[in-house]
Formats: sequence, structure tokens, C-alpha cells
Amino acid sequence: MRGLYAIVDTAALDRRGIDVVAFAEAVLAAGPAALQLRDKTSGVRRTLALLAELTKLAARAGVPLYANDRPDLALLTGCPGIHVGQTDLPVPLIRALVARTGGSFAVGLSTYDEAQIDAGVAEGADYLGIGPVFGTQNKDDAEPPIGLPRLAALAEHARSLGYTRPLVAIGGITLENAAAVGAVVDAAAVIGALLPIASGDAGLAETTGRARTLHEAILGATPRTEHP
Repeated sequence: MRGLYAIVDTAALDRRGIDVVAFAEAVLAAGPAALQLRDKTSGVRRTLALLAELTKLAARAGVPLYANDRPDLALLTGCPGIHVGQTDLPVPLIRALVARTGGSFAVGLSTYDEAQIDAGVAEGADYLGIGPVFGTQNKDDAEPPIGLPRLAALAEHARSLGYTRPLVAIGGITLENAAAVGAVVDAAAVIGALLPIASGDAGLAETTGRARTLHEAILGATPRTEHP
């Protein structure tokens, strides 16, 4: 995993009247490193339906999809990955749950400090999210921002433990700071910077352009400035 880890946040999209599936398609058109469905406000039936649809779209695009917090719904829809935080079901229990079905998940874990990284490495998380790096408006209970130097220190700590799987920066990643973040970790999770200013088809095209620019900046390529 290298580049843009794009998050489809239903609350942010609903506030702007943007169709969730159309937005996901626009992001996938840019070829991100990964996609996540984050649905904290819908009922379970809507989350299930969205996850089923995005699982098909992401598979068709060849992009790994992660369900936020819901291993049960991921199992029901065939979603290949799950992302959890420190207060969600622990990684070993998720693996035990999936093993009972004969399947497997890629499991990512949010971390904030050395102790949480130590535990994530020991539990064998498939990637570690680190943050929030900068301030974010998309999570009400977020910890204080750690900043870029602290992100670099935590990334170095993870690598010193022999952890070779992806490290993903989380929180407040923008078009302006994406390149600096990409110089420190493998990928960066983005919500707000993907949201378009325009509406309708023009907004979806803008989202594709934003996703492409972010992906290239994180990868270290020269970002494109035009938005198709």
C-alpha cells in the first residue's frame, strides 16, 4: 500500500448532498492505494447496502476496500479488509471471528503512541494508522494532533521493531501537506481534501482530480494541478 488511502465518509457526503456510490466511483477512477467506507451515522441496513456496492466497485477497480469498525458486515458482503480503532474489537478477535468462517481479512489498526504501536505490531496488524497528524473536523473524539515530527518519530519506532507493513498517516491530510507526509510514511488517509467545491458531475470530476493529485503527491510524483 503506497499513496492515497481514500476514505468515503457518509456523514461528510450527506451534509453536502453528494451521492456516496457516485463519489466512491469518482475516487476509484484516480486509482488510489486503498478505499475505506466510514459510515458512523447510518442504520445498519444502509451501511450493509453501501458496503456491498463498494465491495463490487473496488474489486472491479483492483483497489483494496476496508470497512470501518464492522467486521460482521464485511463478512456478509465479502469486503476484504477491516479498519478498527483502539476501542473496537481487537485484532486477534477479528482474526478468530473470520477464521471460523474459513475466510481472511486484512486488518488495519489506528494508533497514537509507542505503546499502541507496540501492541499493533505484536498483534500482527496488516497496517498501522498513526495520528491524528493534523487537526481534523471529521472525528469528534480525536486525540490532539501529533504533528509531522512526531509522526516521523513514531514511524521510526515502528520500523525499529521490525515492522515492514504499511504505515498510514491519519488526520488533517490536505493537498498542501500530502507530499511532506508521504516522505515519512507509506500512505495517507484523506477525507476532507477529497470533497469537491463544485456540485453535480463537475464536482465528481473535481473529486477524481483531487484524488489523483493527492495520490501522486504522497507517492512523491509531481502532482497534477488540473482537475478534469
